[in-house]
Amino acid sequence: MILNIKNLKQFILSIKDKKINLLRLKYKNLEILINKNSFQEFKLKKINNLTYYENIYQNQNIIESQKILNNVNNQKINDKIKKNDESEIYSTIISPMVGTFYRSPAPNEQPFIKTNDMVQKKQTVCIIEAMKLMNEIESEVNGEIIEILVNDGDIVDCGQALIKVKAI
Repeated sequence: MILNIKNLKQFILSIKDKKINLLRLKYKNLEILINKNSFQEFKLKKINNLTYYENIYQNQNIIESQKILNNVNNQKINDKIKKNDESEIYSTIISPMVGTFYRSPAPNEQPFIKTNDMVQKKQTVCIIEAMKLMNEIESEVNGEIIEILVNDGDIVDCGQALIKVKAI
């Protein structure tokens, strides 16, 4: 092979298309080293009169990258399972309007519900006062009150979670 610019360009382009990371050619006084992985360390190996370079870190990096990806994927799957479990088991009563949240019908009366109480569908669980109107908020499911997420007298926004109910 006569080494001229045309042959050299063709040679370099053919290496670019292949999965060759490092190539070293030696012929008399000419030495060509092509390294696609410029920041990695290589170890010179000789086997049966063949000399080549092996990437020291490549296999280790691939294994570590795969472990990291597997951990991330497993975490995403676990998060999805947890979210699905919560959404299937729990129902959240949300505020349909902006107003003031009240747990009882009047200041000196017992609250509609407490934590761990059982509620029936359409049972009043709280009141939201909006523009001097008292709006009763009802449970949408039969279940057990797990958590009351808002304090009595707090101002709530439309769409804000008020009460967490474990559906039965």
